[in-house]
Amino acid sequence: MSTLISRRAFGLGDVLVLVTVVLWGASFTVIKSAYDEFTPLAFAAVRFVIASLGMLLILMLLRQPLAIARRDLFRVATVGIFHVGFYQIFFGVGLRYTTASNSILIINTGPVITVLMVWLTRSEPLIWRHVAGILLAAAGVVLLIEASGHFSTGYLKGDLLTLLGAWSYGVTPVLVLPLYQRYSTLSVMTSSMLFGTLLLLAVGTPELARQSWAVSPAAWTQLGYAALGAGTLGYLFWYEGIRRIGPTRVAAYTYLIPPVGVLLAVQVLREPFGLLHLAGAAVTLAGVALARWPAARRGSVSTGGTA
Repeated sequence: MSTLISRRAFGLGDVLVLVTVVLWGASFTVIKSAYDEFTPLAFAAVRFVIASLGMLLILMLLRQPLAIARRDLFRVATVGIFHVGFYQIFFGVGLRYTTASNSILIINTGPVITVLMVWLTRSEPLIWRHVAGILLAAAGVVLLIEASGHFSTGYLKGDLLTLLGAWSYGVTPVLVLPLYQRYSTLSVMTSSMLFGTLLLLAVGTPELARQSWAVSPAAWTQLGYAALGAGTLGYLFWYEGIRRIGPTRVAAYTYLIPPVGVLLAVQVLREPFGLLHLAGAAVTLAGVALARWPAARRGSVSTGGTA
């Protein structure tokens, strides 16, 4: 698939990315609602079985190969284990014990972890902007946890698990970049998703065995949305947007995901969101912007804060 970046002010690429922003922003509220009838790990396992099948179907329709060289299988598996497996385990269980608003804001600190990983692997030096962004993002997360007394309630467990989820997906850009030099993005995504799904099935087996499948049509719809909407279509639209308008313009749209997600969570789930939440959100997003801004200017690819 050739890359032809459009220079128009607004086009199909922008539309695809904006649709993905809504799909991903809404997914936190959808998944939180689905937990009324699904357990988190059973939901995640079934969701990614469906999403993986969707990705395989897209590969077949586009006639793209899935073949990954033996020497790269370990790296592909590692990407899938972190970005799909560990991420969904920590995010899914964490979301059960915290609010959707906190979840989306904490998950979006992932790029800060990426900056730290880049520095630790000595790929790039750590400059003052990175340090300031890391400190601001950390302060913002503390404010979010403290909002409504989360340090003294059960929300702390969910917030910390969600932070582990952010770390899990934050390390993957460093791992995946060499693969993008040899394979198509869609092939890498599909292959890694398959490995991550295997981990979800293994870890989620006890919950899958206990899960009652006599759930409402609304719950099945929520699962379908998370699997095919936010999952398969979201990733497809996002990376097609990158192909059409370039990673720098796409990176700017990632800052719309948290406000869209929080607004929907507050309106649909009636979650509390006061001045301290607002301050925490502003400080967190400012920190993420500072930490990732130099990389975004160089044209790095971001996956945004997916659910």
